[in-house]
Amino acid sequence: MKLARSLSLVIFLSIVIESGFSLDNSIDSEKKVKKLKSSKKDTKDQKKLLQKAKVKALKTDTKDDILDKTTTQTTPKFTTTQGPAVTDAPTPEEINWRDKLRTHLLTPYKKEVHPVRNHLDTVRVDLGMALIHLDLDEKKSILEVDGWMRLNWTDEYLRWNPQEFKNLTQIHFGANEIWKPDIQLYNNADGSDLQHYGSTHFLVFHTGVVLWVPPAKFRSFCKIDLRMWPQDAQSCKLKFGSWTSHGSQIDLGLFHNMSTVEHLNFYTDNKEWDVLAGYATRNTNKYASVPETYPDVTFTFILQRMSPSYRAAIILPCLITMLLVVSSFLLPPHAGEKLTVNCISFLVCILFLIYFQTALPAMSDHIPLIVLFYSNTGALVGIAIVLNICCISLAREKRYSSPPKWMRNFFSGFMGRILCLSNYYHQVSETHQRLTVEMDDILESPESDQPGRDLNAHGQAGSGIMRDWILVAAGIERFFFLIYTIAFALVSSVYV
Repeated sequence: MKLARSLSLVIFLSIVIESGFSLDNSIDSEKKVKKLKSSKKDTKDQKKLLQKAKVKALKTDTKDDILDKTTTQTTPKFTTTQGPAVTDAPTPEEINWRDKLRTHLLTPYKKEVHPVRNHLDTVRVDLGMALIHLDLDEKKSILEVDGWMRLNWTDEYLRWNPQEFKNLTQIHFGANEIWKPDIQLYNNADGSDLQHYGSTHFLVFHTGVVLWVPPAKFRSFCKIDLRMWPQDAQSCKLKFGSWTSHGSQIDLGLFHNMSTVEHLNFYTDNKEWDVLAGYATRNTNKYASVPETYPDVTFTFILQRMSPSYRAAIILPCLITMLLVVSSFLLPPHAGEKLTVNCISFLVCILFLIYFQTALPAMSDHIPLIVLFYSNTGALVGIAIVLNICCISLAREKRYSSPPKWMRNFFSGFMGRILCLSNYYHQVSETHQRLTVEMDDILESPESDQPGRDLNAHGQAGSGIMRDWILVAAGIERFFFLIYTIAFALVSSVYV
């Protein structure tokens, strides 16, 4: 029994010892698991912290990049031909003196006030013009001029010492940065549109002299004189002056005292008009309603129409029509072809008058000479047609009574020799001589042969009467041939 109890105690103790070891091992394992879990949690927390740190680092990097970009954009880059751009802060030697000068001049500047320190002083503005192209519309009486205006004046607020600004003697200003005179075209044809000048910069010198050369397009009214059309010459003017200031505030003069309008080297000639002269004059106007004087500068252009095409298309047909009308009077009195010639000439005159009505403006104070010439030629052709009809009637219609003796003597005497009627005169005189001889033979013949001879004498007498009328008709036509020749010669000498 004792042995069995001892064995059971030994077994129990061994079991207890083993269980103790197992408990220790379980405790150690549980601690290890806890440590592992805590280490895993620490690694997770570290990862989260690392991620947050990375995000913050990225944000700060992007902000720094943006700041770097803005600083590189705002800070000036000074470049040289040998090295890369420099973005560092400018040194005192790299100051932009032109910018500094602009700031110095424009900080206290007021462009709404006349550029004189004493308000009683006068601003002298000089005007000039350089011509690029010119055109004249005679139907609307408008002159179009493209050119460069030249203006200069002295601005007392834009003076500086060049030695204080690195020897800068001139500087540019924008179109709306400084004061400019309100010089406008008085005889403007565009109504209320007074924006003649382009938006160009001003060139300012250190003495205060301002030079402004804006390109401009002007449309002005011009009084047209078409008496000698299409060989006419016109005189058109552009009158400039201040729109709101009188002579005591803004005085006008000629640019560099130039009295002529310069043609630029790229001046484009007009195909119809030739500029004979262009000059500028200064005028002073005094009005009864105000005590002040108002100066202006007037540019005058003398234009001559170049008309080779007009000579071929208008003047030459007119001369040919005139020659046809005159030559129709040289045809025989009984020829009917003269009516055809004169009718064609009359239609030509009518067609040209219709063309003039559509091509030329209606003038109330004068009529172009070429229009008068064609209208008078048409009237003369109409009279010539009536004369031709009368002369053909005199030459063809059988008549039994002689023309008036004074008329026959007028055309058979001295005037007949002037009008070259000798051919008709000899025919009539030979007829009269033959008739007188035959009448004498009739009187001396026996009475038995009297009736037959009376009929023969009557027929020959009738033919003599017709020759007298032919002489008169030819004399009338030759007389009007002389009158028409003198009239056309006078008109042609005046016009052509």
